[in-house]
Amino acid sequence: MSPAGPSARPLDPRRARLLAGAFGTLAAATVGLMTLGALVRAHGAGLACPDWPLCFGELVPRMNVKVAFEYTHRLVAGGVGAVFFVLAAAAWRYSATRRLLVAAAVLLAVQVVLGALTVWHLLAVWTVTAHLVTANLFAVALLLVCAQLAEQGRPRPRRRPARAAARVLLSCAAVLLALQVVLGGLVSSSYAGMACPEWPACIDGEWLPAIGGNVRLHLLHRLNGYLLAATLAAAAWAARREPGLAGLAALALALVLAQVAVGVANVLLGLPVEVTGLHTALAALLVATLALALRELWRGLRAGAPRHA
Repeated sequence: MSPAGPSARPLDPRRARLLAGAFGTLAAATVGLMTLGALVRAHGAGLACPDWPLCFGELVPRMNVKVAFEYTHRLVAGGVGAVFFVLAAAAWRYSATRRLLVAAAVLLAVQVVLGALTVWHLLAVWTVTAHLVTANLFAVALLLVCAQLAEQGRPRPRRRPARAAARVLLSCAAVLLALQVVLGGLVSSSYAGMACPEWPACIDGEWLPAIGGNVRLHLLHRLNGYLLAATLAAAAWAARREPGLAGLAALALALVLAQVAVGVANVLLGLPVEVTGLHTALAALLVATLALALRELWRGLRAGAPRHA
């Protein structure tokens, strides 16, 4: 049966709101799971369980600090997956969420495979980075399901599409943020977090030292972060009078500024575990916020109202 099959029927508003809250909570749990994953890396525990799906060939292994971090990460991930399928079954009757639910299920399956490959390939750069990117996409899919359900039974206000400047700047910010998440995964998995041990300079007072490898990767992550912050600042200004967009754009700007500050603290403090976890959590929240902003933006464009410059 297709996602928009004839058997689909709308949910009553109260049930939809309950499901929306449940999916929102699951999205928050997914952000927490990503933060836990960052803590696993920061503690050097990514291979504390050297096999998968078991740990040292056992369902419940003997524990130490590193094994506990990795094992808990696996348990929480399994719990998130199980809860998702229960909620997806409950929300399947609402036709507007079906494509999102299918997308989330596919992302979850890919994430499980990537988790296994990360162990089997001994924390290969590409598996760790893909694991982070897919986790963010899964959290976004859950959040979009939440938003769709929350609107069930509510009249949608008709709004004019956002001004061209806000559309362009928010779209550019989304591209830069996608690149930044990939770069962040590469920096983490390549152990390049301290490749530039200074800030605002990189090495020996030089801002752009002629060094390749991890230093270049670290610098790309920094420079793209600055560009993303500048783009979101311009987008927040351009969207300041746009209903539905102004608050999301302002929140995205606040999050990216906090993220830059935490990134600086990571370098100056030598990658403390707590700051590393916070860096990952803020990145996930920024991705979620910008995803909601783009949803609002494109809904306005699909409404077909006359655009204004």
